[in-house]
Amino acid sequence: MKRILAIGGAVIKTALDELKQVAQKKMFDVLIHNGGSIFHDFQLATELIPYHSHSLDALMINPDLNKDASELLWQWINENCVLHNFGKSGVLAPEGSVTRICETNGIEVMLFTILGGDFWQLFDDRWVMFAYKTKNDFNKLCCIMNEEEFDFICMGSAVIHPEVFTKALAVAQSKKFRGYVVDFMDMYRPKTRIAKYGKYFKMTHQEFLEKWLLEGDKIFD
Repeated sequence: MKRILAIGGAVIKTALDELKQVAQKKMFDVLIHNGGSIFHDFQLATELIPYHSHSLDALMINPDLNKDASELLWQWINENCVLHNFGKSGVLAPEGSVTRICETNGIEVMLFTILGGDFWQLFDDRWVMFAYKTKNDFNKLCCIMNEEEFDFICMGSAVIHPEVFTKALAVAQSKKFRGYVVDFMDMYRPKTRIAKYGKYFKMTHQEFLEKWLLEGDKIFD
């Protein structure tokens, strides 16, 4: 059985150490980022900033605050897309990132977001390349969901991951799976798209990951 973990930026911001432990122990098989989680993962692994991220007010005045990590992320996206065409592995994510831990441990990494929805997208104009990667990741997700039983765990993404999940499910026509949501608030889309197939853990991301590390797979029973 495959375990698919789909996360949002809040997970990186509030439970990074616990997430790294879960990845190091290979407690899941697929990591799905949204635009926020992968950016903060790259930025926190490569930059020293006062908090877990720059404030929205600061970025509205000076988007260049995110420039270095944005360019690094675009390099990862573009080079992996180009090399994928030749059947080769692309560049690795930054040392110390959750993404790098997954790559090292053979955990599949995917990325779904919306064009124009992230500050990091402002620093490259190869959006067609990113759309290609999105389609490739979607095809891989559908194949995984179609091939065998799986658990889908959504943490901290109120829109992107629930919507991608429903479309992939429509394509894969999966019958044997369970859906879980982890959030400290009641979120409409995660509850109606994912948790209806399993359980809604109303707790913080850190609390859930600590419980998962302690109890193991029993947490899903």
